[in-house]
Amino acid sequence: MKKNKPSLLLIQGCYTITTMGIIIFVLGLVFGSFANVVIYRLPKGKSIVRPGSQCPSCGKNILWYDNIPLLSFLLLKGKCRFCKVKISPRYFVVELITGLLFLSLYFKFGLTINLLIYTFFTLCLLIMGFIDIDTYLISDVIVLPGIVIGLLCSIFFRGMHYELTGIESIWYSFIGILTGCGILIFLAMIGRLLFKKEAMGGGDIKLLSMIGAFLGWKSVFITIFFASLLGTVISLTLIGLKKKKMEDYVPFGPYLGLGAIIALFYKGLVFLGFFIN
Repeated sequence: MKKNKPSLLLIQGCYTITTMGIIIFVLGLVFGSFANVVIYRLPKGKSIVRPGSQCPSCGKNILWYDNIPLLSFLLLKGKCRFCKVKISPRYFVVELITGLLFLSLYFKFGLTINLLIYTFFTLCLLIMGFIDIDTYLISDVIVLPGIVIGLLCSIFFRGMHYELTGIESIWYSFIGILTGCGILIFLAMIGRLLFKKEAMGGGDIKLLSMIGAFLGWKSVFITIFFASLLGTVISLTLIGLKKKKMEDYVPFGPYLGLGAIIALFYKGLVFLGFFIN
């Protein structure tokens, strides 16, 4: 019986991890549904609390059983129960992405305070990215409090930046804010000189400052690297497919968000010879 004890413990451990993973994934779906509300209502200046969810076409209240993340969209075949108008598949996509992000963060950080901090962080990135796609604006309502919250987390939660504690952790985030702000201001100035037009919006500068507050200054460089790479590849692909023109404005917020998420998963690892706190 003693020989089987390690196997039993392993099975119990796997069961616990799997069960908790499912719970975290479902929570992610729920928050993804909430993110859809914020993405739709915040730019319009509407309350994100009241009224309840409504069909964008006919305005009728969505029944609770038609508001179950992922499942309701599939059962209704992507249409409103009342007016039969098609619902944007983005609602489904946002919920799925949020669920997968929460699950991935659980596997990286486990049930720690960092899981709470970075699920909040990635949810903000997701919301701001989609709002930027729709409106070409980064919402101050999210990004400015986000900078403060990121800095406060570095003060009060030990282990946010791995082995850095106390004043080192605070400085790591504070320098991250300055680095994020400084880099994009510099790039904006260069872009204005070269292209004679605004190359970087003020919202992008504030967004990268928020990323620096949560991830620290090293991750700011990783974020810029992957954001620029993804932005270039995707933009050139869209131009090649004649979906975009060279002179079209491209929102950079979604790429900064993607770059930040990649940088987040490098925390605790080595990138180009540097340990990322």
